[in-house]
Amino acid sequence: MNFLITPTIHPFIQILITLLLCSGLLKIGKIFNDKFFKNYNYHFFNLSISSILISQILFFSLTFGIFKHVVMILSYLLIFLGIFNFNLFKEIKVSIQSLVNSKNIFFNYIIVIIFLSLILISLGPPSMSDALDYHYGVPLYLLNHSFLPNQDIWLHGSLFGFGELLSSIGLYLKTDNFFTFFQILSLILFFEFLTRKEKDKNRLFFVIFFIVSSPVILFLISGPKPLLFPQLLTTVALYLLVKENKFNHKNLFLIGIFLLGAAQFKLSFILSGTIIGLLLIIKAFKFHKQTILNLILLTLFIFLPKIYYNFNQVSEFSLINIFTTLPKDFLENLSNFKDNDFIYPINLFIPSSLGAITTILGFQVFLLFFIKKISKEFSLILVVTLLTIFIHLIFGQQTSRIYFEFLLWISIGVYFLEKVNFNNKFFTYALLPQLSFVILISIYFAAITLPSLFNLEYRDKFMKKNSFEYSGIKWANNQIPLDLRVISELRSHSLLANEFIP
Repeated sequence: MNFLITPTIHPFIQILITLLLCSGLLKIGKIFNDKFFKNYNYHFFNLSISSILISQILFFSLTFGIFKHVVMILSYLLIFLGIFNFNLFKEIKVSIQSLVNSKNIFFNYIIVIIFLSLILISLGPPSMSDALDYHYGVPLYLLNHSFLPNQDIWLHGSLFGFGELLSSIGLYLKTDNFFTFFQILSLILFFEFLTRKEKDKNRLFFVIFFIVSSPVILFLISGPKPLLFPQLLTTVALYLLVKENKFNHKNLFLIGIFLLGAAQFKLSFILSGTIIGLLLIIKAFKFHKQTILNLILLTLFIFLPKIYYNFNQVSEFSLINIFTTLPKDFLENLSNFKDNDFIYPINLFIPSSLGAITTILGFQVFLLFFIKKISKEFSLILVVTLLTIFIHLIFGQQTSRIYFEFLLWISIGVYFLEKVNFNNKFFTYALLPQLSFVILISIYFAAITLPSLFNLEYRDKFMKKNSFEYSGIKWANNQIPLDLRVISELRSHSLLANEFIP
């Protein structure tokens, strides 16, 4: 029996487990930050630190072949901490209240509607093709066997990172919405962090609208693809590097944790963190040279287990295998992937069809041309962004889901603009047409997702209509005895009830 097709617990119980797990993560992060980073005890930081730490522990356990046992221990530990520290509802309530605590009632309603819609979408059944392939397939395979099949058999399986390992905790407890909710929670707590750091509420409204008016946000929060959370990690790292007036061992080390954590959640963030990482080294050399050694040790701590794991997976170890076991031609094909056939960068802004609207960034970035004068800090953010885009042009994918990270970077740059050079009211209202379109789409998707949270029959209907290869694999599961191994050319391996060879 496969619980993704035939749930063993009610969707409401799945949601409760998800909330408890996230509450447990916040508690672990708070304990860690209270001890080591007292001046940075923000909810987003608590969630980030605990997630990176637990993911690293899970990777160590994978290397030593005890993955399932460690997942079991961590799952129940998080549930235990979540029960005795069940402040998640309060955390979310306080976070949202901090975002909408303003005299502008119209903007308040917009924020509440968009975030409630995104939360409902994140709690829905799995439907994304990549999710049903390796984002869920890898952790489920690891839970069953504590190892992955040979990379020559399952190439996409070798794309796994810390995101898939963290997702295994929810899947072990038979809930499939843990990591999707985790990512929208991280976005809410990111905005709450900005609220506590920056007092200008009107500027905050613009930043929120600038980010959530991008149609690709609906793609990022509708599945467990580990993109949004690591993108927020690099954004906070860049913000701290530009914002902080004094650097010391603690804040420099914390920035290093965020950058390295993002790189381990998904391989492409090695590219994103390159220029920010160089900026971090420059700051460390200028303000606290000893931190450079500590950052090197941190890098070795995070990457050496991965290098050791990769070394045991390939017959001939080469330089590229430091980062991945995938063959070079596969990586080249992967870097050439685009959401449509339009020429770059038009493909980032124009969808191939109305149904592909969630594959574009939107047009809010063009508001930059109306800024009268940019500050030194904003210039630095733009330079870092453009240099990183250039690196992605050479090595990375040119897709909106990847470039959404650069929208996040630009959005925080707004906080460094002088009020006289930034007409906040004009820019915020200019975003409303595109934002209204995204709100309508999000309300629609939330409305069709909502019944699946109350009734398993509605969940089945939802997945028949929206989940990739669901009906075919459900039929196959009913026909094939469970004791047989399946050789499959289908992508949605995570839905198979049998042990499979892709």
